[in-house]
Parts: sequence; C-alpha cells; structure tokens
Amino acid sequence: MRLIRGMAATLAVGATLGTAAAVVNSVPLLLGEGGRARADRGAWSQTAEFASLILDSGWAWATMAVAVGWLVSRGLRPVVGALAGALAGCVALIDATIVYGAVPMLFPFQQGFEWGQMPFWLVASVVLGLPLGAVGATIRRPGPIGALAALVAPVGAALNMVVLPPPAESPVADSVMLTVWGGAATATVLVLVFAVRARRRGDRGPGAVVVSGALDDNVGGVVSGSEPVQERGDRDCGLISPAPTRRRP
Repeated sequence: MRLIRGMAATLAVGATLGTAAAVVNSVPLLLGEGGRARADRGAWSQTAEFASLILDSGWAWATMAVAVGWLVSRGLRPVVGALAGALAGCVALIDATIVYGAVPMLFPFQQGFEWGQMPFWLVASVVLGLPLGAVGATIRRPGPIGALAALVAPVGAALNMVVLPPPAESPVADSVMLTVWGGAATATVLVLVFAVRARRRGDRGPGAVVVSGALDDNVGGVVSGSEPVQERGDRDCGLISPAPTRRRP
C-alpha cells in the first residue's frame, strides 16, 4: 500500500513539473509576444522566461527523478528501496514528458500533439530515470554513501549551468545562473553539515567503552577513558567505586 501511494505521488509530481514547464513556455505566445526579441518582451513574459529556464532545464528534471526515488523508498529495505526508487524515477520522467507535450494542445496556437523529439525523450527518461531514482533511494542510507547520493542533485545543477548555460541573449540569463548556483551551494553546505553532525552523533570517540548492565539500562551512557569499568555490583547510583577486598581470618 505504501508503495502504491508513493507511485501515485510520483505521477502527481511528474505531471506537475510537465504542466508547469509547458505553461511557462507558452506565456509569451499567449500574450502575443512570441515574435518579439526576448529583451523587448513585457514583465510577465520575462518572468515566465525566468521560470522556464529553471523548470525546463535538465537539472530540474533530474532532481525530480532523484526526489521521487527518495520519496517512494521510505520504510523499505535498501535493495527493495533502490528498485522502487529506480522505477519511480523512470515513471516520473515519462509522465512529465508526456504531459509536457500534451498541455500545449489546450492553447489555441497549438495544432495537435507534436511527436517530434518525443521518442528520444521517452527513451532518455528510461535510461536516465532508472539510475537517478536509485540515487534518490540511496540518500536514505547512512554514512558517506547517503551523503554522496544527496550531493548528486546540487552538483548536477551547478554543472548544468557550466555545460549548458541559459542562452546569452536572454535578459534573465544571469539571474537564472546566480539563482541556480546559489541554491546548489546552499544545498551542498546543508548536506555536508547534516553529514558531519550525523557522523559526530554516531562517533563515541577514541577509547570509548560502552557500559553494560544497570548503567546502560538507566541512562544508556558511554564511559570513555583508559581505566577498566568495574563489575555491575561495584556501581552505586552510577558511580564506579573500587571493589572491596576481604581479609583472611
């Protein structure tokens, strides 16, 4: 049941991204400014272009695949979670691709469904969605593996701005790059901070000794140091005292 709910959420997320990207791409045409130079368009068209350069970018779709992989793997064993995450990443990208191509048919300027590059992107959704979804599921694993998986999305977003930056003729290109780089840097710092904190919470320090017996039962404490811990009967209210010695008569 949990997996079914996760897949339903996956379809919703994919449809939302596909719809949002298609709508913001269509705003200049809806406002009759499609034939104008980008710099000459109105504020609404330029705002929509800013959103389009965010939502219709490779890193945003890849991040969605990672996110749904993380979402559906909750409460599952690592192997099962990775498989579920891979499936979710694939399904989300396919869903978003189909919705992205279908939404413009609602507007008067669109003449039917454009198949054009659709087969290519559907294949890419399978090829890339599977590993990206599995990466999302891997984020739930503790330690460096989970931290590295969590860095895939922000690092990918930053690289996207270097390899495939926004078009230079766009008046919002610089704003988009600064926004993406700032978001990627912030996400990277947060991931590293949480990873360091988690490591410190799990590290008892050098020479740490787990105290068994009544002290563990009452406070679950950890005694560090090089001196040996006395037996359970030698503790008094959690204080370790030397064991008494008997004299022979």
